[in-house]
Amino acid sequence: MHIFLRLSVVSVFVSQMANAVPTDTDTAGFSLAYQDYNQAVQANNQADIITYARQAYELGAVKFGVDSIDSAKLAMNWANAIVEQSKQNNKGRVVQDESVIKAQQLFESALTVYRQKLPENDIAFVDPLVGLAQTTADDAYAKKVLFEAIEIAQEADNEFTIAEVKTLAFYRLTGTDFYTRAVRRFAFDAYDIYVNKLPDNAIKRVNATYLYGVLNEAMGKHTKAVDALVEVIKQYQALPYSHPHELRAHALLVDIYQKRGQDDQATEHCIAIGKMTPWNEQQEQTPLFRTPPNYPKSYAKRGKSGWVKLQFTVDEQGFVQSPQVLDSKGGSQFEKESVEALTQWRYAPKFVDGKPTKGTSTVRLDFTLG
Repeated sequence: MHIFLRLSVVSVFVSQMANAVPTDTDTAGFSLAYQDYNQAVQANNQADIITYARQAYELGAVKFGVDSIDSAKLAMNWANAIVEQSKQNNKGRVVQDESVIKAQQLFESALTVYRQKLPENDIAFVDPLVGLAQTTADDAYAKKVLFEAIEIAQEADNEFTIAEVKTLAFYRLTGTDFYTRAVRRFAFDAYDIYVNKLPDNAIKRVNATYLYGVLNEAMGKHTKAVDALVEVIKQYQALPYSHPHELRAHALLVDIYQKRGQDDQATEHCIAIGKMTPWNEQQEQTPLFRTPPNYPKSYAKRGKSGWVKLQFTVDEQGFVQSPQVLDSKGGSQFEKESVEALTQWRYAPKFVDGKPTKGTSTVRLDFTLG
């Protein structure tokens, strides 16, 4: 199966490119650099991956010729290493800088070679096209190359590649002018493929199920969202580490259940989050569910603004108890509305020695007119 993509949040990993090295004309310098590169990949040493990927490309370009397929693959190895480094440095995002611009140039050069050397719409085009989508700052261009990659994968009837490219396209185009219902549908298409083709605990299927749940929650389809998020938590709990999506799934379920008035179901997930996250006495705790305070009409008519700082207790089930005003500005009605709203919020309880217990926290609510 010809798949070079590996999407987690959504990333394209370095391909091994085992068939790209013709041993009959091997030179010592290139062979050593490429061997070092593969060892760095196995060790997951990102700094060495970039160093040796660059060396292998530069030596390979001399050995094979800049316009060869082998050099194009070596260029993508280096480019993908740069992309991975950028994601590691920027919390999963590719941030445009000189190195990422260099990666884009490498992907462009590889795509040019592929267009010259390979049959039209060869499945191998997917790799440089996806790489370009990640490294370009031009959203319109990203859409263009991603749609081309999807079309190629569909023509090849390669379902896993279709799913991965559609997932990447969803994440890349979300938040841009090109995010449409059709783009949102990509996430559902990928989910359908993974559910049909992968076992329940396959990480790609679980990640796709998480996204399916998030999207259904955003669309107001709470029953579908709950079913998906509960399944996500079940699968992530089997991992030997805490996955960020597990925490977020719990938080979304708290929000959904509270909106439905199902306090008991929400409590289960408040407690689960409390077990996963340490309580910090030195900062405001993050609410899992909140309702904004009403803006007093009389104050709004007069253009009054202000703020209220409150102290409160989060009990063993994550409910707010005994809210007290510590300080405020603007008037007593701001204080009244703040206390009333805060009593409806839900938090993760504090855990001590593995058991939930009461904890004290503070919050400041600001009242400003837009």
